[in-house]
Amino acid sequence: MLRERLLTAAAELTCADGWASVTMGKVAARVGVSRQTVYKELGSKSELAEALMLRETDGFAVGVAQTLSGYPDDAVEGVTAAFQYTLEAARDNPLLKSVLAGGHGGGDELLPLLTTQSDPVLARSVSAVAPVLIRLYPEVELGEAEWAMAVEAFVRLLLSHLVQPAMSIPHATEQMRWVIGRMLRA
Repeated sequence: MLRERLLTAAAELTCADGWASVTMGKVAARVGVSRQTVYKELGSKSELAEALMLRETDGFAVGVAQTLSGYPDDAVEGVTAAFQYTLEAARDNPLLKSVLAGGHGGGDELLPLLTTQSDPVLARSVSAVAPVLIRLYPEVELGEAEWAMAVEAFVRLLLSHLVQPAMSIPHATEQMRWVIGRMLRA
């Protein structure tokens, strides 16, 4: 699919030279299409930035769902494992490493999509993960709206750990296990 090829090219360019150096022309050249085709498919550079972050969010949501499915009888352990998976996968994700490090100007327009302008990432995370939790953990006495609030809170905490890692992943995971346990067993 053309959109995926364009997003892959933009991610590769960002990782190599930083977001500031990414242009629609460079994305087009890498894929072998016209610059106008890139604009038609993705819109402005700001829209490209959001599309990149949402694609990464979708990839993480798939991994979270797979992780959760390994804990069908324990919501606290499942959500804790998903939190740990996400921290570890983010640590190893070249695009996120570039964005979070701010190297090559990578974070200029991308980092706010994980911090001050994170509504699209939060909404996508909630819409992808909350239904999985509802299906896997019917014994947890949370309704749809409550699960949505819980997922949003989990993602906000996760983003905070990604943007300002003040502790090791194992320590952050244990801290989160306590929070998740209190929230889900209350």
